[in-house]
Amino acid sequence: MNVFIKIIKWIVGLLFIFSGAVKTIDPIGFSLKLDEYFTIFNMPVLTEYSLELSVFLTIFEVLLGVLLILGIKKVFTLVSLILMMIFFTFLTFYSAYFEVVQDCGCFGDAIKLSPWGSFAKDVILLILLIILWSGRKYIDLFFARPIGTYVSIVSVLIMGYIAFMGIYHLPIKDFRPYAVGKNIPEGMKTAEELGLEPPQYEIRYNLRNNLNGQKIQLSESEYIGNKSYWQKGTSWDLIDTEEKLINKGYEPPIHDFNIECSDNGDMTYYYLDLPQLVLIITPIPSETTIKGMNKVSEFAENVQQLDIPILSVASDNVVIGNLETCLMDATTLKTMMRGNPGIMFLQSGTIKAKYHWRDAPKSDEIQKIFE
Repeated sequence: MNVFIKIIKWIVGLLFIFSGAVKTIDPIGFSLKLDEYFTIFNMPVLTEYSLELSVFLTIFEVLLGVLLILGIKKVFTLVSLILMMIFFTFLTFYSAYFEVVQDCGCFGDAIKLSPWGSFAKDVILLILLIILWSGRKYIDLFFARPIGTYVSIVSVLIMGYIAFMGIYHLPIKDFRPYAVGKNIPEGMKTAEELGLEPPQYEIRYNLRNNLNGQKIQLSESEYIGNKSYWQKGTSWDLIDTEEKLINKGYEPPIHDFNIECSDNGDMTYYYLDLPQLVLIITPIPSETTIKGMNKVSEFAENVQQLDIPILSVASDNVVIGNLETCLMDATTLKTMMRGNPGIMFLQSGTIKAKYHWRDAPKSDEIQKIFE
């Protein structure tokens, strides 16, 4: 029993450390996922604090994993983990059953799980935590208490520094499809272009019986094949239709990447084909700072002096020096760049470098990026 409990302790502890760490790397990304949940549950007040909650929850998750492995404050740690998993198990079940969120964000952008996969993972974790609670007397201190306390404090400080980098600079590791080295046109290719099977959907018909109020959902073949559901004089009313995924297939990691310019319309592939291109990306123009905009304006002047093509892309009109600003989808821009604004270097569609506005490269560094 002692060995069994220790094995479970390490598995659960490391999983929580990993889960918290990958989200701490990109706290802005996790805050966007929290916003999604707050919208679903109609809690707009919390959206104002989504970033703060993101940092707290992710670091707390890592701390609990560390405390569990070290065997410090067993009751507090296990109770906190169990309560956390009860909450997340409900959340993932709700998301899966009502199909409101396609990815729980449990592992940030590092690992994507289906809604039901996330729910199954949470149920297993909850069972393991209950086993740990029943065998908590076998959880021993890994270090003497003073050393264990120092290790816990250091882990929090390290995670705090990683979160700071993710907010005020860029995440130390980019798990998104716009990471350095990725080729955007390749990421946009459809399943058909790659010779793969695309996602398959089935139309579902939602009906209500106007005599007894009964509601049913039918497949397309069931609905069309039975006249009693749609012929004149039927007691069934068609409420609406919906698409249900029946085969996941391949979906391109990059979608909704469209550069729309006021004078020339869709210029996506024109810019992606350029051998050199610098993008200044502003996901949310209304939330930029004067300091940030001045910094990228100065940077833009330096790029223009080097005769390198440069373009401003934003979700709304924004003025950056004398640059043309083309419009892109706000969600796409937030995925491309965590800085607001930020800078991306492209070489024939391949991402060569990315910078937060605070880290904009100097003139003598710009040309070296394309070498």
